Amino acid sequence: MNPLFNHKDLYVRGDQTVWKGRVDGEERDWMRWHQLMDCIDLSADPNVSQSLVFLGFCSDEGVGRNQGRVGAKDGPSAIRNVLANLPAHFSYELKLKDAGDILLIDNDLESSQSVLGDALSSILKGGGFPIVLGGGHEVTYGHYLGVKRFLNDRKYRIGIINIDAHLDMREISAGQGNSGTGFFQIERDLSNQGRSFHYLAIGIQQISNTKGLIAYAKSKQTQIIERKDLVADRLAALRRQIRDFALQVDYVYLTIDLDAFAAPYAPGVSALAFNGIVPDELFFDLYSAIIELPNLRSMDIAELNPYFDIDARTAKLGADLIFKFLERF
Repeated sequence: MNPLFNHKDLYVRGDQTVWKGRVDGEERDWMRWHQLMDCIDLSADPNVSQSLVFLGFCSDEGVGRNQGRVGAKDGPSAIRNVLANLPAHFSYELKLKDAGDILLIDNDLESSQSVLGDALSSILKGGGFPIVLGGGHEVTYGHYLGVKRFLNDRKYRIGIINIDAHLDMREISAGQGNSGTGFFQIERDLSNQGRSFHYLAIGIQQISNTKGLIAYAKSKQTQIIERKDLVADRLAALRRQIRDFALQVDYVYLTIDLDAFAAPYAPGVSALAFNGIVPDELFFDLYSAIIELPNLRSMDIAELNPYFDIDARTAKLGADLIFKFLERF
């Protein structure tokens, strides 16, 4: 039985009514995403082959535990509002599906992360490519659980690329994780299994991480590309580093924390970065090296906080990252 049947309180199927927007025509070249979106129920074991499958993670419990500004639980709805009206430039063969949302009840983040893992594993087993819409960056550990369950203890090597100002590798406190502990939890889980930890963090800033945390991450063989290293004369070397990282693993998971980007482009996040990444041509050249990786199998967008999002700038940035990915899918 699909494990989602056991968690009907934490999983809700996709809602067709949220996908609405302008209609320029009914021929494919004139369509927008809302005209092509198929809302599904993962608990019914749908066939998602050749599909890009959206799944919301409506939690900012981890952000609250991490003393951040809450609101990211409504991020999935905000980004869907932007995605709905995007023009369809992607392949005719690709299908779009909305699998609904994972909810949070009674501050029980751990249960929501586990159900996210079940849902993501279901998408992967069905042949789909999951894009999880956060939600706080506590989405990372739930996403990892889904990959782990999909691979089912085979001799796999998971590589995670994190675009973020923060390493999110702090030790858990009182047995509870938060939005800043995901990679600590993942490393510990892999270590307990005798498996290697492959983590590439891009956009890291010293001002956003303690000296001890950076040293700890490096002791766990984390590869760090700092924000200050994202310059034109290093672009070729950075693209090689990304490709070499992917060659070491079987499965690449990309997580994008929108707080990696500079405040004028991403004001709607849980922890603002005044001097973060500028989403310009140089960044998108680097981004293309990631989304072209042949073993990239899933991704998520985290920390969109619509309550601080001036003119929906952050939601539009997140949507553009997804839009550019679909062009190369």
